[in-house]
Parts: sequence; structure tokens; C-alpha cells
Amino acid sequence: MAEEDILDLEDSESVERQNKVEKRIKDLSEKVKLTSDERDEKERLLQEGTKQNENLKKENDFLNSFGDAVAKYPDAVSHKEAIKDKVLKGYSMNDAIISTLASEGKYNPPVKLETPPENPAGGSAATRPLTGGEKPISELTREEKRAKLIDAEQRGDISVT
Repeated sequence: MAEEDILDLEDSESVERQNKVEKRIKDLSEKVKLTSDERDEKERLLQEGTKQNENLKKENDFLNSFGDAVAKYPDAVSHKEAIKDKVLKGYSMNDAIISTLASEGKYNPPVKLETPPENPAGGSAATRPLTGGEKPISELTREEKRAKLIDAEQRGDISVT
């Protein structure tokens, strides 16, 4: 019987070793799984934070530029949320406003103010060139003065003595 007890002790020790090894393997696999889950959760939270940050930036840009766009399109105020949704989806501010107002039938293109033609002479006063009439004597050239004297002499207005 003593030999049988010794065999049983050896078997129980080997069973204990196997249990310890299996337990260690299970513990390590649980740690690997836990680490993997933590890593996935961290990546998911990082992506959510990045997406939320981008949405806040887009919303901030929308609010900054919406005030300027209202000056061009006053009817846009009543459709602010619809325009905001389109801008957050990637539309430009003008495209979002025009598409929203057009679908509502309230789009009126901005009126371009006509600017008066520029003065080619360059100055603040509108100067018109003189047409017709005679030039004053001070502006005539020497040849033009001589020609006028000859004409006056032929008509008899002046005489040379």
C-alpha cells in the first residue's frame, strides 16, 4: 500500500503542475484580451474626440461666416438650422444658403449696384473735353496764330501799312 500512496502523490503533484500551467495560460490570455479591448476602446474614444472636435470647428466657422452671409441673403435667418446642417455636411456657406432658399422658393439673387463709369481723365471732377468753338489765343501754336492773322487780313479786318 505504501507504493500505491507514493504513486498517488506523484500523480497529484503532476496534476497540480498542470493546473498551475493551465491557470497561468488562462490568466495570460485574459490579460491579452483585456489589453486588446482597452486598446480598441482607446482608439474608438480618440476617433470620437477627433470627430467631435472637427464638428465643433465646422460649427464655429459656420457661426462666424453666417453673420456675413445674412447681409447678402436676409431670408437666410429663418432657415439657419437647415443651412447649418448642410454646412456641417460639407457645403460651402453660399452653396448651403442658395440651395436652402431656392428649395423654399425664397431665393433672390443679390442685386449688384451699378457703379458709374470711371473718369478716364482721372480726377474727382467730371471734366468734359471742349468740342467746337475756338481755342483762346494763349493756347494757339505759332503757325495757328499766323494762319489767323492771314485770314483776318484777307477778310479786311486788319491791314498792313
